Amino acid sequence: MALTQANLIFNQELAAWVQALGSVIAIFVAVAVPLHFDRKQRLYEQQTLENQKQKFFITLLPTLYQLRNSTFAFLQQFQHQQKSEIDAIKTLESEYLNLIPVFAKELHIFVHSNIYDEQLNQLAFELFHSEEILSQHLRLPSEQKWIEHQHNLIQHAQKIDQFTSKIIEKIETNYSSTTTQ
Repeated sequence: MALTQANLIFNQELAAWVQALGSVIAIFVAVAVPLHFDRKQRLYEQQTLENQKQKFFITLLPTLYQLRNSTFAFLQQFQHQQKSEIDAIKTLESEYLNLIPVFAKELHIFVHSNIYDEQLNQLAFELFHSEEILSQHLRLPSEQKWIEHQHNLIQHAQKIDQFTSKIIEKIETNYSSTTTQ
C-alpha cells in the first residue's frame, strides 16, 4: 500500500491528537495523584485526631462524673438552706469549691491541645471563671462582695452542671455506639 499525501496528513494529525490526548492524561494524573494522597493524609489525620479526642474524653469521664456529682450536691445544699443558716460558700468547705481548681487544671490541658469541643470549652470557661471568683474572694474577702460572688458562683455551678451532664451524655452515647458497631 502506497502512502498518499492524504494518508500522510492523516497520520500526522493522528499523531498530534494522540500526543495531545497523552498530554491531557499526563496533566490529569499529575494533578489527581497528589490530590488523592493529600485527601488520604487528611482523612488519616482526622481519624487520628478523632481517636485522640475519644481517648481524652474516656480518660476525662471519671473527672466529669465527680464534677457533676459535687456540683449537684453543691446546688442541692443551697436549695435546702434557710436564710438564717450559714452560707455553704462562706465556709469554703464545700467539696465542689475545693475541686474547682482541680477540675480547672485538668481542663487546662485540654484547652491547649489540638482537640476542640465547644461544650468542653464552655465548661472550661465556667470553671476558670469560678476559680477566678474564688481567688478574688480569698484575696480580698468582703461581706458586700461575697453576696455578688456567691450569686456568680451559683450561676456558674448551674451552667457547669448543665455542660457536664451534656458532655457525659455525649461521651456515653458516642462510646456505646462505637462499641456496638
